[in-house]
Amino acid sequence: PYITVEELRRELPPEQAEYCISRMTKYVGPEAAPGALDYISFSSALYGESDL
Repeated sequence: PYITVEELRRELPPEQAEYCISRMTKYVGPEAAPGALDYISFSSALYGESDL
């Protein structure tokens, strides 16, 4: 349910990584890694809810 800032910067071109980082909220949960960002809420905001 989360992705780290480091993963985004490693996997995406710089402009795309910074776009995502600036728009994602911090992930809060017991298993959260340092720098974890909430991928689920970000993708839901972009693409809407999914039944997958």
